[in-house]
Amino acid sequence: MKFFSAKILINIFFIFILFYLTYHTFNGRYNIQNYLINKFELKLFQDFHYNLKQKSLAVDMDLKSLYYEKDDFLDELSKQSSQPENGETLLKLD
Repeated sequence: MKFFSAKILINIFFIFILFYLTYHTFNGRYNIQNYLINKFELKLFQDFHYNLKQKSLAVDMDLKSLYYEKDDFLDELSKQSSQPENGETLLKLD
């Protein structure tokens, strides 16, 4: 009986690899569940970062318009601070 033949060693190696992968799938620190959670958290972070960047750009444009006293921005500020007149409709676009 050849215990150290190539076929037996290869089979033992693959059985060890399957056992290792199975163990880490259920009990490891980085299993399928953690992968999906990390993927979801990354998507939430990217969405939050994009929204934050867009809002900061909008605030920056508003501040520049206020600093340079552009007429359309000053008109918008005056409409925000006053109540609409009878028959006047204000549309706020974000």
